[in-house]
Amino acid sequence: MKTYTDKFHLQGGELIRQITFGMNDGVVSIFALLAGLAGAGQDSKTILITLIAATIAGALSMAAGEFISSKSEADYFNHEVEQESLEIELCPDIEKEELRKIYQAKGFTGKLLDDVVNELVKNKEQWVREMVIDELGVTELDHSVELKSSIIIFIAFIMGACFPTLPYLLLVKLDLDSMLLFKISTSVTVGGLFLAGALKRFVTGVNWIKSGLEMLAVGFFAFSVAYVIGIFIPY
Repeated sequence: MKTYTDKFHLQGGELIRQITFGMNDGVVSIFALLAGLAGAGQDSKTILITLIAATIAGALSMAAGEFISSKSEADYFNHEVEQESLEIELCPDIEKEELRKIYQAKGFTGKLLDDVVNELVKNKEQWVREMVIDELGVTELDHSVELKSSIIIFIAFIMGACFPTLPYLLLVKLDLDSMLLFKISTSVTVGGLFLAGALKRFVTGVNWIKSGLEMLAVGFFAFSVAYVIGIFIPY
């Protein structure tokens, strides 16, 4: 007989998600930009300045987007809670009947159904919570706005962008051939792409090798398209 063993569940899943996807966006977008600049024949110093500027702009954009998104979501949920609270205040009988139907749909019947509904309506906060969760189809109403998430996204994007950018930052003063430096940066970024993809295993549960190879495929698709576009840009 096989013994059931619970799978490992990583704590702080939301933190891992933010780091993973922020890093993914950073490495792919800056890698694609590098390819476009190299394809257009830009010199190494111009590429470095552009990559640094794009990294800062991209990180700020993602951080701001995360903050605005979480704030909008929190505002929406708070509005729904206030609306439901008002409806319970004005039409308690109708709302109680709606609550009854919710628990009927969950399989509660008879006296057990009556007991559950009567117990829930004693606590208005719990009553509101049950109604809103059912109507919005969510599992939790705690959607507070945290600056921490934006900071994490900002740092994660820069971490991803470092793979294509750091070789230029460290080697540009050596006056290496532009194509050689481009190849070095590309080689380093290949490792970054695979690492960023492998980290998705903590979010998706997909095998880390498969996830890493998928990320390589996505990165090189963006790289190829940007490089070809760069070739056709007049310079």
